[in-house]
Amino acid sequence: MITGTLSFSAPRRMPLRPWLAIAFVAAAALIQQSLSALNCDVSWLITIAERLLDGARLYRDIEEVNPPASVLLYVPAVALAQALGLRPEALTVAMVAVLALLSVRHARRILPPLPARATLVSAACAFILLILPADLFAQREHIALLAGLPMLAVIVSRSLALPVRAADARSAGIAGGIMVVIKPHLILALALPALWSALRRRSLDAARAPEWITLALVCAGYLLLVLLAFPEYFTHMLPLLRLVYLPGRDSWHHLLTGTMVTIPATAAVLTFWLARARPSEPAIVALLAAAGFALAGLVQGKGYLNHGYPAVASALLAITLELARPGKARAFGALCAATLALFATYSYARVPQPTALRDAVQRLGPSHPKLIGVSFDFSLGHPLTRWVDGTWVGTRGNQWATGNAWQQLESPALSPAARRAYEQAERADAALLAADIIRYRPDIVLVDEVPGPTWIARHPPLARAMQRYRPGARVANITLWTPR
Repeated sequence: MITGTLSFSAPRRMPLRPWLAIAFVAAAALIQQSLSALNCDVSWLITIAERLLDGARLYRDIEEVNPPASVLLYVPAVALAQALGLRPEALTVAMVAVLALLSVRHARRILPPLPARATLVSAACAFILLILPADLFAQREHIALLAGLPMLAVIVSRSLALPVRAADARSAGIAGGIMVVIKPHLILALALPALWSALRRRSLDAARAPEWITLALVCAGYLLLVLLAFPEYFTHMLPLLRLVYLPGRDSWHHLLTGTMVTIPATAAVLTFWLARARPSEPAIVALLAAAGFALAGLVQGKGYLNHGYPAVASALLAITLELARPGKARAFGALCAATLALFATYSYARVPQPTALRDAVQRLGPSHPKLIGVSFDFSLGHPLTRWVDGTWVGTRGNQWATGNAWQQLESPALSPAARRAYEQAERADAALLAADIIRYRPDIVLVDEVPGPTWIARHPPLARAMQRYRPGARVANITLWTPR
């Protein structure tokens, strides 16, 4: 059995230098975010949070493919920003950065003392949690990882038979519950390390520990909230997701060769090599968490970069913990770890900067334009709408229902009944878009080449709604339609 550990002693307060390193990296992360933009998902969820605070009803007046937790995460930042007269994006970044610092502090209080290289570990962890996400900063998976760290720290301490204060265990359970309600698949990132801990101790007593009971209560409370406050998620959205969204998966080749799998696998090999096959308990838990996060991403099957971030980050944390231990090949291991981290950071820096499209919208529309789009590309309208201080008037962020239906309609083995269901979903998507255009009279309709004017013409209600508009300008594959 792998039993190598760091040298542990009684918990003590972390000295000042590691906190200075964390503060320096946090400041660099805030500068990094000020030079970029929050990606399409976060921009859209902030928009939905604003609509909710204005009285809209989720899954009826505005639709999101994810459960309510994805939206509720951003409501506090948006509400506070409105109260203070600040931009929600800036406050979201600041609050997530504070959450990262609080999470590290909480996990640090639960874990045994850091090794001699505490400053190196602290700076590396801050980089992994604050700079590595790049344009994925404040994504749900980023927040979920931050919430799950204290729970992973509790699992480490339980595995080593070290005492954990009841208050710390319960607060870690609350944070872990938040991680699970964000995306239930992520329970795998806690279940695998917990199973390892149970096998190591040959006991299932941890299942009755305060942190797991608290986590279960948080999940149960959230489920009750959704049932009572968002019944449309079960009656309307979930059936549609089962039909058109959930079946759409990326290829296994792309999933298994993407960063979500390859970087954690490489990091695991490096960690075991550095440890001479005897990693410390924190490193093992971090690797198992990475495996759980990667499995969760494979279950979702979309292959999005944000789905892979927690696995990559957890695996890099494992290398960091091993590099902190005395031994040989530290310099080479550090070089390999830094290369992996920089490669991942570069991969995550992919938020489109549609400056030409922004300039065209500002030239053709009023100062605060109302926008809507005809596109399968979710990033077309977001964060563009927020860039121009506009208002997205669509019930949906894009034509995701039609896009996913088209993917399923390509299957030659599709039954006639399934084909009719997908065609009906497409017609409903077009009808909803037509109703939004008629009701809200957007100043600009962004029409992508796909599905484009041909798709508009195929649906009479949408074609009639678009008769009020004409092509005004073209930027790359996007045509901006303005009122006649």
